[in-house]
Amino acid sequence: MRWPLLIMFLFFAGGAMSAVASEAEVSDSEDQKNAGPPIHITSDRVESDQKMRCVEFIGGVKATQADVVVTADRIKIFYKPGGDTAGKSTAVERMIARGNVKIVFDKKTKTAIAEKADYTADTKVLVLSGGDPTVWSGKNIIKGEKITLFQAEDRTLVEGSEREQVEATFYSEGEGGLIK
Repeated sequence: MRWPLLIMFLFFAGGAMSAVASEAEVSDSEDQKNAGPPIHITSDRVESDQKMRCVEFIGGVKATQADVVVTADRIKIFYKPGGDTAGKSTAVERMIARGNVKIVFDKKTKTAIAEKADYTADTKVLVLSGGDPTVWSGKNIIKGEKITLFQAEDRTLVEGSEREQVEATFYSEGEGGLIK
């Protein structure tokens, strides 16, 4: 029973979803310096599997940390092996959100939607796929078959498919334009 409680304090920090660990009780000042902002997750149900090192939040899932909000039908979090002497770990390895995924981040200036969001913590890479992945930044919008956000490199890759090309709408400021 303690695994779901421990995992509920894990998720993403900074940027879109930079994963960090945070424990329910912080015992000393060094731990307090290393702890990320608190994470709040709500769902209809939680299932955990200690052998597989994962916990899944199911049904109307909403995860919030600082200025990042993720909603989805399901969010499954895989955590790294090891940790303390009991073999517990509080570090997120990977997070997969499925079904009606919506991510609001960067102080509500960016929004991403897709059917699936797959985040790998070590590389800080978020892959959006299924259901016309789309990212908005202000009035600017981009869609593709697959959108990959490389947070550590501050870079994005948008891929089309054989059936559809990448579609983007960007607004320029002032008199500028493509041929002016």
